[in-house]
Amino acid sequence: MEEVNQQNKAQGAGIMKSKYWSTIFKILSSVLILWLLFSNISFDTEDFWAAWQTLQGWYLLLVLPVVVVVLAVKGYRWKMLLRSEGFQYSSRRAIRAYLVAYSIGVVTPGRLGELVKVYDARHRIRGIDGMTALRSVVLDRLFDMFFLSWFALAGLIFYFKLMPTASPLLLLIFTLVILLIALYFGFLILKLITKKITSKSKALDFLIRCMEQMLSPKNWNIWLFTALAYAIFFGGIELLFYSLSIQISFLESGFIISLIGLILLLPISIAGFGTREAGLIYLLAFYGISAETAISFSLLQFLTFFVWGGLIGLYFWYAAGIPLALVKEDFRKIRRRFSSKGEA
Repeated sequence: MEEVNQQNKAQGAGIMKSKYWSTIFKILSSVLILWLLFSNISFDTEDFWAAWQTLQGWYLLLVLPVVVVVLAVKGYRWKMLLRSEGFQYSSRRAIRAYLVAYSIGVVTPGRLGELVKVYDARHRIRGIDGMTALRSVVLDRLFDMFFLSWFALAGLIFYFKLMPTASPLLLLIFTLVILLIALYFGFLILKLITKKITSKSKALDFLIRCMEQMLSPKNWNIWLFTALAYAIFFGGIELLFYSLSIQISFLESGFIISLIGLILLLPISIAGFGTREAGLIYLLAFYGISAETAISFSLLQFLTFFVWGGLIGLYFWYAAGIPLALVKEDFRKIRRRFSSKGEA
């Protein structure tokens, strides 16, 4: 037993060291990307300050409640995912846990924020096991990824003029059909693989169960709430554009921010600095918008959706008193049992 504990401690120390160097790499990478970006664009400080001086504050103020509403809708959607598994979880607690997870995700590296939701579900819901709690969180992210990929794929086709005569709405319909077909056939292929292999893979079983729930007709309300969350989110992005006197259609705003969202998934920068600015400068140039205004928008998005959203979650984090050390330990237990018995 003591030997196992020592192994766990050594493994934990190795993970912490790896995360430390990963964070250092991301910071240096962000600095390098920003340096290369500003070295290769014509950036005028006066034009940058002029964009801020003409900022329409009323639009900006309207964005603040939008951020909270988006997170609340997603928190309620997570509660619905748990209910689809047969577990009752109060809406208030689900939304609070979601806000806390968002806040921690902003200020910490990795996916520690997501693990807070797993921890909270395990300690708040009677009878739930670790893998069910984890699956609900993974599913929550998969629904987000589907919508992000949907608008981003349509955006790629739109901006690179791969279907020049198609309208943004037609592109969305086309890409939705493509992604749903890909999801369905991906599910069938995974099931076929599991039948062919002799040794049962817990990871494959976990993924297949997630895809089953995504494709299940009884989860239509999850899709509906995801669409609602992203409609509100894109509306908030529109308001940010309006605050800088930028006129871009609702669907095209969705294309832009979804493409930026996929770029931010690349683990090469800290809080998306550098990659977000480079992506926005490139995409907004299609509308004749200057680099100074694009960077202004980037900062506004960071301040409203990340800093403001993080501060709201921070309040609930302190109110809930969730210690991160226990969150990490709880997840280590789930991971160990997943690799051995399959259930926590």
